[in-house]
Amino acid sequence: MFDAEANAFPITATSGDWTAPLSEIRVGQRVWDNNTLRVYAENNELQTYYVVELSRHDGQPITPGTYTDQKALVINKSLGCYDNTADFTVERLDIDAEGLLTAFDGAVEHRCGPEPDNALRVKVHFVRGDA
Repeated sequence: MFDAEANAFPITATSGDWTAPLSEIRVGQRVWDNNTLRVYAENNELQTYYVVELSRHDGQPITPGTYTDQKALVINKSLGCYDNTADFTVERLDIDAEGLLTAFDGAVEHRCGPEPDNALRVKVHFVRGDA
C-alpha cells in the first residue's frame, strides 16, 4: 500500500494497494550490501515499477525497530530521489539459514525536497512464496 502526496517525487499524487496476481513484490538485501533493504514492486496492469531502498547512516544492518532520519531511495522507472531524513519501521524481518529474506513487514515515510505536501508513505507486507 502506498500514498504519494501532490508534491511527492518520484511517485507523485497517486496511491494504491498492489497485490498479486496483477503485481509482483520482492523484498531482499542487495547482494553487494547486506545492510540495504530493497523493496521492488511491479504492476503489470499499469506497466510500471517502484523501488524503495532503506539503509542506516551508521552502516549497521537493519533489524526490527523504528528508525528516524535514515537513508531511503525511491525510484519510479528511471527517476529516483534520496532522502537522508526518512523514517521507517520494521515490524518483521525473517531471514533463513542461507541468509535469504523470507518475510518482511514495514513502513517508510520518504520526502524529496523542501516543498510542502511531498511525503510518500509506503507499507509493505511480504512473505516469500516458498517460505
